[in-house]
Amino acid sequence: MQSQLVDKLNRNFDYLRISITDKCNFRCKYCMPKENFGRDYQFLKRDSLLTFEEIIRVVQILEPVGLKKIRLTGGEPLLRKNIENLVKGIKSCSHIQKISMTTNGSLFDENIANKLKDSGLDEITISLDSLNKKTLQHLNSSNIHYKKVMNAIDLAIQYFGFVKINMVVVKGINDSEIISMVDTFRDSNIQLRFIEYMDVGETNDWDKTRVVTSNEIIKIIQKKHSIIKINQEKNSTSEKWKFTDDLGELGFISSISKPFCSNCVRGRLSADGKFYKCLFSTSGYDLRSLLRNETDDEEVLNSFKSLWINRDDRYSELRHFDKADKNKINKIEMSYIGG
Repeated sequence: MQSQLVDKLNRNFDYLRISITDKCNFRCKYCMPKENFGRDYQFLKRDSLLTFEEIIRVVQILEPVGLKKIRLTGGEPLLRKNIENLVKGIKSCSHIQKISMTTNGSLFDENIANKLKDSGLDEITISLDSLNKKTLQHLNSSNIHYKKVMNAIDLAIQYFGFVKINMVVVKGINDSEIISMVDTFRDSNIQLRFIEYMDVGETNDWDKTRVVTSNEIIKIIQKKHSIIKINQEKNSTSEKWKFTDDLGELGFISSISKPFCSNCVRGRLSADGKFYKCLFSTSGYDLRSLLRNETDDEEVLNSFKSLWINRDDRYSELRHFDKADKNKINKIEMSYIGG
């Protein structure tokens, strides 16, 4: 085991979020709006995607410098066939302590749940922004009923014992459902996490006036429920609260109102093999070319080390203090890199 990597802001590297596809069967307004991702949109070609073997190799190369946690994302990761083979390969890496996956739940059935559990997946996070059919269709532009996602949540609990649910809150669209979401998932093996609407990418028509901050959400919840803040996990991006009657937990991800750049220890690998140091990056480093040009593992690792030790990204903090580059363009899309 080599010494742990530390960047310019003293943040170590231990977490890699891996996007395995840029395709999705939803068109969520805050991520992949249908106006920009229509039928003629050119997604990545199959031969440009990292193979599962290449992804596993990247994980193996990065293990010695501190990598412990993996999250598989998309797009919608379950659109990639035989994902259980990837999970199994990553699970064989000796230093990886946790493998998670984020999905919209629409393709998550018992067959997939069983395969993922057997292959070694540790945790599922499911995105669900509303319990109202019309609101959900307005947000994700699909005809998939929320009950299908609810069935996926039940399956995730059955197979994994616990599930996180992500709700992106947008003022005037689904903020009226905060209490109904809390009431539905309280007293269960579910952690409901509220996510502030973020300015990721260039296509989601972000408007700060439509952000409902975590503090505002907490105040809404406290009108009905007694909740208290609890001890936070080291380097966690989610602020955890619990009901005082011990009937469940809530999470709050506050990139807009409470930036957590100082705790960010994660890197991001795109489906086509580019490494990004931040969710709000404009460019990535091409690892795929190294992998496919017979570059040995040590050289790949040295390239990665150089990237991380020179990392000084903190876009959310700069935005919070109104110091972010107002002319920054071509930020990567959430659907490409995985939120």
